[in-house]
Amino acid sequence: MSRLAGSLVAAGVSKSYGAEVVLRAVGLVVPPRARIGLVGPNGAGKSTLLRLLAGLDEPDGGRIRRTPPSLAVGYLAQERAPAGTRSGGQKARAALAELLRGNFDVLLLDEPTNDLDFTGLAWLERALASHPGSVVVVSHDRAFLDRTVTRIVELDEWSRGTTEYAGGWSDYEAERERRRERHYRRWDASVSERRRIEEQQRRMADWERRGYGQGRKKKKSKDVKRTYAAKLAQVETVEKPYEPWQLHLGLAPAARSGDVVVRLEHAVVERGKFRLGPLDLAVAWGERLAIAGPNGSGKTTLLDAFLGRLPLTAGERWVGPGAVLGELEQDRAALSGPETLLELFRDFDSETSRTLLAKFSLGADDVLRPGVSLSPGERTRAGLALLAARGVNSLVLDEPTNHLDVEAIEELERGLAGYDGTVLLVTHDRRFLEAFAPTRTIEM
Repeated sequence: MSRLAGSLVAAGVSKSYGAEVVLRAVGLVVPPRARIGLVGPNGAGKSTLLRLLAGLDEPDGGRIRRTPPSLAVGYLAQERAPAGTRSGGQKARAALAELLRGNFDVLLLDEPTNDLDFTGLAWLERALASHPGSVVVVSHDRAFLDRTVTRIVELDEWSRGTTEYAGGWSDYEAERERRRERHYRRWDASVSERRRIEEQQRRMADWERRGYGQGRKKKKSKDVKRTYAAKLAQVETVEKPYEPWQLHLGLAPAARSGDVVVRLEHAVVERGKFRLGPLDLAVAWGERLAIAGPNGSGKTTLLDAFLGRLPLTAGERWVGPGAVLGELEQDRAALSGPETLLELFRDFDSETSRTLLAKFSLGADDVLRPGVSLSPGERTRAGLALLAARGVNSLVLDEPTNHLDVEAIEELERGLAGYDGTVLLVTHDRRFLEAFAPTRTIEM
């Protein structure tokens, strides 16, 4: 079929899982050559909507319509299928390349930028620009959304519906703030006018009780109430703008380490056939070190060497006095097993653990769940909570923004901005790296 004629439509789609409503009467039109970014906090239903559009799940209400019925729809899941010993970036690029070769009329991509390096991101952006069909993408990469989409559809966690915005991520942010300010002005005006009328009514009632104006014909109490009720009815009713619960990351080092946190001297590290070194590197207290390079260049291997997880083939590793290193590994493996969150926080009492996890948006229903049942975003938040609990003074973060929604990424940016310990960072999130403001960058 011609890619100039087909469309994919969600018409009044609703979806629930048990008692939890995920989508409520959602409408979305994907016309030919559309470039749509689907955004919203984790749990708002983005992946659910993609699966419905892909035909993998059925809606509880409404319907998905393909015009014509033969419209070819390709789907990339957030969790990639295992691919042997290849890295996360290699798996991601292979899955994307296979999908792009599929000659689909509509591509539905769930977090396609996860694990891609800067070269991979540039390749994907070029591929999507030249793709003749439509694209609907879920992504937390703000720079990627600015470069690839012309329309943003926001899924609201409160109403479970959608709001549409023209342009990319930056346009969406600016317009969303303008709409929020207009809403607050309308709400403030409505509240102020209601208070003015109610105060006027109270004054009038007080005058009547005190017998003021006895020389005039008195109005009956019912007439006064009716008059002011009519005035109040004329005031626009505006709901107070919804302010979602915000994540606040309390990252603070327990104590200062020595001037040098960790040092590698003539160090050689080997992983299979890959060899890194010899290296002479030292990380100083308070340093914000970014480790950059393409996938496969050895960034994670270098982090493993700093952490002492990989034995050195040659050379020495030295950890400075008072240094407490804490890691958020790329695959979040430590949080993917059968242990519950409370069991993972076994070094802390139950009340402390629950309070801390709640600060990272993991509530009473989550703390008894095994790690394997957590979503990727929940594992990331749990990992950060564990680091905060330990009071580490040297953070090692390997792709920390993977699977976080934008609100959580921005809060992590603020948390790191106020963190005066040492940070070693590997990231391919361009906006996050800019906000991190590294004091030094090592190119691999």
